[in-house]
Amino acid sequence: MRLKGKIILLIFSAVVCEGVKAQSDGIYSQYMHIKHYYNPATVGEGNLMKIFLAQRLQWIGIKNAPKTTLFTTSLPFNVKKTSHAVGIQFVNDMYGIFSNQQINAQYSYKFKFDYGTLSLGANLGVVNLICYGDSVHMVESEYHTESDPAVPTGKQSGVGFDCGFGVYFSNARWYAGVSALHLPGANILMGDRYHYRLQQVMTAVGGYNFTLRDKRYQLKPSILVYTDFASWQMYLSLLLDYNHKFWGGISYSIQNAVSFSFGAEIINGLELGYCYDLPASSIIRASHGSHELYLSYDFDVFAKKTATKHKSIRIL
Repeated sequence: MRLKGKIILLIFSAVVCEGVKAQSDGIYSQYMHIKHYYNPATVGEGNLMKIFLAQRLQWIGIKNAPKTTLFTTSLPFNVKKTSHAVGIQFVNDMYGIFSNQQINAQYSYKFKFDYGTLSLGANLGVVNLICYGDSVHMVESEYHTESDPAVPTGKQSGVGFDCGFGVYFSNARWYAGVSALHLPGANILMGDRYHYRLQQVMTAVGGYNFTLRDKRYQLKPSILVYTDFASWQMYLSLLLDYNHKFWGGISYSIQNAVSFSFGAEIINGLELGYCYDLPASSIIRASHGSHELYLSYDFDVFAKKTATKHKSIRIL
């Protein structure tokens, strides 16, 4: 069997059976800019309202390879002397014949100290899993028959409850956080026969900002560890930032890829980032790599407008 055919079969077989446990989330290589995807405690970081959109196209050239879309919006606010933030997160992760749609409300409570900010966060929402069984073309093989009972017929879908928690600390020099997601481990029933077990996930992220002799430049190493307790992934990254306006760098995934990323603040508060993943495994023979793009806009919704005074020449 050709490599591309084996990859497609792997995507399909990893999730299609009468009882399934499988990784349920896509992973973004630009995790240092998308921390709110992994940890609800980071919602409201920077004390600005954020509107964020990201798209990841994985393994270009392979049919039905994963595609992950993320949209979030968040708002920090104060109640008397306490600091809070709320947000809404929408995820659509498509892989093989499956679509994993998630909607979460996010919240974080912030303890501010002289040496940094400690945040505790939670998310609460639902997961809608869809299986497009009618799009499967079965052929006789050593793995399946044309009437394989393990393959759903027609479109099947199911909804499950979801929640997660996170802790995050940050200051001007460094940040670190851990989160536990999909804690209920929802068993999603699709039709009368098929069910999907949403795996619990744990993440850990950390980074440090080194200011160089020319203070306009900063080196920013970071790390992400992601596990669903059946498998794990680790990303190591190094970015060079110029004046908080332009940045670029390289990341390495222990498992499967080398990533090259760059970005810029286009106008005040509006950022654009792009990442290209070069496969570091035999998948490179079937795929042209992966593309990842994000757009974010930060602004102060509570900013007070400064009154502009005008003097009339008539009363000078």
